[in-house]
Amino acid sequence: MIFRQIISSSGGCITYIFGCTQSGEIFVVDPKYELVNEIVKLVETFPDMKITYIIDTHTHADHISGVRKLQSLTNANVYYFEESNVKFPVERLRDGEEIKSGNVKIKVLYTPGHTPDSISILIYDRRRDESWNEPWAVLTGDTLFVGSVGRIDIAGNEDAIGHLFNSLSKLKELPDYVEIYPAHTSGSVCGVGLSGKPSSTIGFEKRFNNLFKINDKEKFLEKIREIKIPKPKEFDEYIRKNLEGLTD
Repeated sequence: MIFRQIISSSGGCITYIFGCTQSGEIFVVDPKYELVNEIVKLVETFPDMKITYIIDTHTHADHISGVRKLQSLTNANVYYFEESNVKFPVERLRDGEEIKSGNVKIKVLYTPGHTPDSISILIYDRRRDESWNEPWAVLTGDTLFVGSVGRIDIAGNEDAIGHLFNSLSKLKELPDYVEIYPAHTSGSVCGVGLSGKPSSTIGFEKRFNNLFKINDKEKFLEKIREIKIPKPKEFDEYIRKNLEGLTD
């Protein structure tokens, strides 16, 4: 199995490239438009593999998604959660849905809150667990960051706070050893107090992430409401372009 991160020089955006060398299929998750050429070059270093699955964990508000550009270069399918309002042709993922490719399996976990269509992606490797019952990692999108959680003012819905608490509760049910890989590191405007470290574990975040470790819903709601961060003016424009599949 290969597993790579590409971290953007601006905005702290992280793209993930992984897949099974036997099947020759690669998953690309959360490609940023400006990173597409770098993604293609990286994949070219694995001559017997090709990009087959392109997934956005949610409708991004802080940058232009690279899913359409990457699809035009690879002919791979693009995947969004079924709640997404994207207006271009995509494959629709459901909660609990699995995709298997050689020794790699992913499972969709619906984790709304940051946006109504947010998902996390569990990753399984049959080389490490022949039963395929235990995930070794989870791509948490903008739901859970290293040191923080996603902002909830993007959808403009008061219910978003409760949805985020419930989604974080789902992630807490994962084994402590499961590694977490978020869609952003420090420098992002999608949360407050993000660590510069691009990965962690469920167990570490349960102990040291001040928001993730709160188990009382009312206390969580109170703490989230105390966070006052301005909403960047470009958010609405980026959302519109990403829903329509525009790049300029």
